[in-house]
Amino acid sequence: MCPLPLAAAAVAAPQAPLRLLNRGLAAAMSTARSLKSVDYEVFGRVQGVCFRMYTEDEARKIGVVGWVKNTSKGTVTGQVQGPEDKVNSMLECSGLI
Repeated sequence: MCPLPLAAAAVAAPQAPLRLLNRGLAAAMSTARSLKSVDYEVFGRVQGVCFRMYTEDEARKIGVVGWVKNTSKGTVTGQVQGPEDKVNSMLECSGLI
């Protein structure tokens, strides 16, 4: 079950990632499936509700990599990378699509 329905918009990725999730893109690249990378920004009440921790936990479970961070605007930005089907699953679960 995926709680946290959220609205999101795509943004350009920052220059330096804050935290890597899982073991890195190399782990995802070991598959023969096509890879996908998505940048996102989440609006609404996302700071102070463990969104980053939830995102990291879900990424580990699903098997994708990336980063997520709070912004000074009160939003959360991030990037998710991995096999296309797993990235889509992560986006659906997090309410990003």
